[in-house]
Amino acid sequence: MSQQHDLEPEQQDLEPEQQGLRPGQQHAAEAEETYLEVWGDTVSSKHLLWSILMGVGFATTVFLTAQWFFGTIGVDESMVGSYSLLVGLAACVAVAVVCARLFKPKRSLVETDAGSDSRESAMDAIEAEVGPIGDPDEFPAAVLEEVKMLGLYDDFKQRHERKQNEPAADASSAAPSSATKEGDK
Repeated sequence: MSQQHDLEPEQQDLEPEQQGLRPGQQHAAEAEETYLEVWGDTVSSKHLLWSILMGVGFATTVFLTAQWFFGTIGVDESMVGSYSLLVGLAACVAVAVVCARLFKPKRSLVETDAGSDSRESAMDAIEAEVGPIGDPDEFPAAVLEEVKMLGLYDDFKQRHERKQNEPAADASSAAPSSATKEGDK
């Protein structure tokens, strides 16, 4: 394991000198670290391999030991497999907890101020996918409560009012042109 992975996440972005290392002292293996995406999460291939080996090794050993143990203490022959399987599954959970503690996540979360432009683009995408959103006051009570809880009610209301005013503005600009056409007849 490289020295940088032993540091807290805040220290990982520091220069080697700031971490207490001499320049060039970082491991060459760190530069070669590969990451994989598994079930939507980023993992180190080395840590994934260790986790698999630990899980298979420990859980299999515990399962086989439990099978031997339950067989020797006189448990009904038909139940030995079931009890052993339960103990093996408990061992899998225990190894998962240990591996989660040993191998911390490799992802970096970056928070940005979303602003109103991103909300507008998100609402545009929603309307493009499912059609007009409509008046938020007409939402079902549970949906309306959730929209208010998320702080989106005002955005939905403003968008609905703006959409209602747009056709009126288009109609008023179109009305004089149609009136002149009627007068020309």
